[in-house]
Amino acid sequence: MRTHFFRHSALIAGLIFIFGLGILARPSNSEAQNPAAPRAALSAAQDAGQAATPAAPAAAPKPVELPEGDGKAIATEYCQMCHKLTNLTKAHKDLDDWKDTIHTMMDRGASIPDDKVDTLAEYLTKNFGPKDSASPSATPAAAASPVAPASSPSAAGTPAAASSSSANAPVVLPDGDGKAIATENCQACHKLTNLTKAHKSLDDWKDTVQTMIDRGANVQPDQVDTLVQYLAKNFGPKDASAPAAPSTPAQ
Repeated sequence: MRTHFFRHSALIAGLIFIFGLGILARPSNSEAQNPAAPRAALSAAQDAGQAATPAAPAAAPKPVELPEGDGKAIATEYCQMCHKLTNLTKAHKDLDDWKDTIHTMMDRGASIPDDKVDTLAEYLTKNFGPKDSASPSATPAAAASPVAPASSPSAAGTPAAASSSSANAPVVLPDGDGKAIATENCQACHKLTNLTKAHKSLDDWKDTVQTMIDRGANVQPDQVDTLVQYLAKNFGPKDASAPAAPSTPAQ
């Protein structure tokens, strides 16, 4: 009788132990319903940490700063009312061309006082005049070479004399689809040297052409792209790394 009682008690104790282990191993209701919850919580925490990291601010375009000089305030005040200051910094014109450009802008509405024209033109020429194409390495050789006397018969036939005699030759634009458009419309208000001496990007030429149209240039809408592409191709920014073209000896 006693042996039967102990066996019965041991059986009950074993069942209770097994039942307790089952309760401890059983997941909670929320975890059983959504087994991906712990992983989702971890992923959300990681996303929150990433979202808290501030994004790097985009670099703002650097404003154009003109060189110091008597005409800086005049150029800053009047020139950028209608176009970018890069139209000045990328141009390379002599004094007469800058005066011509200034008077053209005044004819088209720029309110530059007459007594400031010379100051502005001299400032622009000093800072944005024609580039000197002579390379620094050629200077010592030129200085060492003997100078021909003024009475020498060959002096008149030197390349310098030939270039001075052709300085007043009419400007002939390069061939291309936009040549006729540029020749017809651009020189209606200024010299074609305003084109040949400028070195602008495609966007800057678009800005220039649109400004001229706004001021009365008779360029048709279907001609704008052709003209801009032509100007950018032939009078775009100079490549500083490009080697200078070899000079052809005089025959």
